[in-house]
Amino acid sequence: MSTVWHLYLLECEDGFLYTGITTDVERRFQDHLAGKGARYTRSHKPSRLLASRPVGTQSEALRAELAIKRLPRDKKLSALLLRPAFPIDERHHTMNKSELIDSIAKEADITKAAAGKVVEAATEAIMMAVANGDSVALSGFGTFKSSERAARTGRNPQTGKELEIAATTVPRFTAGAAFKAAVKE
Repeated sequence: MSTVWHLYLLECEDGFLYTGITTDVERRFQDHLAGKGARYTRSHKPSRLLASRPVGTQSEALRAELAIKRLPRDKKLSALLLRPAFPIDERHHTMNKSELIDSIAKEADITKAAAGKVVEAATEAIMMAVANGDSVALSGFGTFKSSERAARTGRNPQTGKELEIAATTVPRFTAGAAFKAAVKE
């Protein structure tokens, strides 16, 4: 008989949510409370277990955990509680511009119109700086810059015929340490 893995959601004392997987939810919650759980819950002390559900194999649990982590805060609990089978396809959710504006408006406690202006101004400033050959470094977040791509030989995917691809300048983004750490959690 195979071990059943569970997906669980904790609320931390500072209001943040933590998603994890385990084979024993109660034991894992006690580990988090004792400071022996995940690195994240050592600095964000858990206050309560919001929900848990059996998922299946470890592989399925890992995929479900990733999908929950990628959801916005307000959708995490409902996704865990209300879905009869966890929607693995949501693990590839892409936040669109409208959702970004909504999130900024909510977090900064400003109107959506003001948040929209902020997003427009920020993206325009970054694009113009990089287009002019400058780099834009946002501490902890990352660096936007341009990069030269050399000419090369490629293949037409439909015919397989070789073709020459011209040299070009392309934008690049390198994630900062805080960004990388946030994605790792």
